[in-house]
Amino acid sequence: MSNYHNDSSGISRITGCLLGTAAGDAIGLPFEGMSPRRIAKFGIPPLRHRLLFGNGMISDDSEHACMVAQCLISSGKNPQRFASHLAWRMRWWVAALPAGIGLGTLRAMIKLWLGFNANHSGVFTAGNGPMMRSGIIGVACADDINRMQELVTISTRITHTDPRADRAAFIIAWAASLASQSKPITAEQLTEVLPGLIEYDEELETLIREAVDSAQRNETAMAFCQRTGMHKGVSGYCYTTLKVVLQVCLRYPDDFQQAMTEIVQCGGDTDTVAAIAGSIIGAGVATEGIPADWIGHIREWPRSIDWITRLANQLAEHQQQVTRPVSVFYPFALVHNLLFMLLVLTHGFRRLLPPY
Repeated sequence: MSNYHNDSSGISRITGCLLGTAAGDAIGLPFEGMSPRRIAKFGIPPLRHRLLFGNGMISDDSEHACMVAQCLISSGKNPQRFASHLAWRMRWWVAALPAGIGLGTLRAMIKLWLGFNANHSGVFTAGNGPMMRSGIIGVACADDINRMQELVTISTRITHTDPRADRAAFIIAWAASLASQSKPITAEQLTEVLPGLIEYDEELETLIREAVDSAQRNETAMAFCQRTGMHKGVSGYCYTTLKVVLQVCLRYPDDFQQAMTEIVQCGGDTDTVAAIAGSIIGAGVATEGIPADWIGHIREWPRSIDWITRLANQLAEHQQQVTRPVSVFYPFALVHNLLFMLLVLTHGFRRLLPPY
């Protein structure tokens, strides 16, 4: 890593990326799977934590970003070690019975436990999982785009082998790297610079053009979703999520709260979409640009806000030597996940009640 990541600004940007992921994840989680119409009934905006008496919790989106950060620390600059360490962390992560795991990721985790290595554990699917892991790679590798691409591909193919998942994850990493250098993505970068960095894909080119055109008209994210056929919310397909994230990040590179509000109003996979966008915008605005009460009212254990902050500081200070990152005692994670599952089920029953 360059010296950029060792100054106070670099520490704040890395912390902003991880806390932005956590804040977006937690603020969007209570609305996951809901339609825009149903969300509007709950009086959004203003947006606030609603999962646990005015407090929030993180889900797998933030946990995956944290696992990647741990592996960036423990592997030094050795990509093979990064792959091996991430595969093992994901094995133990799934053994702790996390709630809401995607089907593609679950199938890959089963393959890992059956003895497949990180190069052969992925399944052919194009879900959102790799994107929620890639923002922190972009920030950590902001000065080395080749390393960024290599690590994003490794992270992606542990679970997803569809090339679309790899391309989407790289774009998120690239956008986060720009944001961390105070260079938020622009229409010109997306249409002129990005095509030279990725393999040509007509569907991807179309969605980027749609996102850019919509942002230039200052169309709301919900109007964009409705106009492009996402009437029930943003799905778990990586390209659908990507175009909403790009549209919002183009319009609100410096306004974390408004970006998250518009994403949640779109409905669907709200926690994941908000977490992904949060990793980019958080890297740009740093910790100070994320609403303090959104961070302060996240009630988590063992991956507390203090734990995430210590992890970010360790990553920012880490250079080429291999260092042992702050860790999670997985029996504690199992207890957490069982309690979290109970809370999510209780919250799910609450959503069956008025307002309709």
